[in-house]
Amino acid sequence: MKAKQTTSSLILTSLFLFLLSSCGNDSVKLVQAMESGYEYQGKKIELVGEFDAPYFMFQSGRSKTIPMSFVVKAHAMSSDKHNVSGVILNLGTSANSALLDMAADQKKYTLKNFYVFDKNAEKYNLDEHPEFKITGTVNYAEFKKPEGERNKDNFSYEITDVVIEKN
Repeated sequence: MKAKQTTSSLILTSLFLFLLSSCGNDSVKLVQAMESGYEYQGKKIELVGEFDAPYFMFQSGRSKTIPMSFVVKAHAMSSDKHNVSGVILNLGTSANSALLDMAADQKKYTLKNFYVFDKNAEKYNLDEHPEFKITGTVNYAEFKKPEGERNKDNFSYEITDVVIEKN
């Protein structure tokens, strides 16, 4: 009887692990492809993940946009994650925008200070780690240069014209 329970437990555990790994997020594969070639230049893409705060401070009084970070994972329990650091959002409270809400004398920000507004202008605090599906257009930095001056190994990009949906 004990052997049957152990065997059943092993089978269930194996099945759970298989299902967990097979329900992978295609976003990871897409980000890896975008970071190793130019095939997505000017193309619309779709990613699933969560927003994170930008890696640097910006001049909010002068900027009309903010390059947000977007984190994609293979699955919910995965420690393997990829950061897309250039998801360009408008600043504000309208649809598909971001808001940095902090006091004028505040020097550091956390996720509690950031809000994202989806395509329906619904407001979400990033500290709650909501998952989103975003669509946008990929623009590689090298394509801003004349063709003869491009570095064929620089795959840095931004995602513009972003539409945000709560997943």
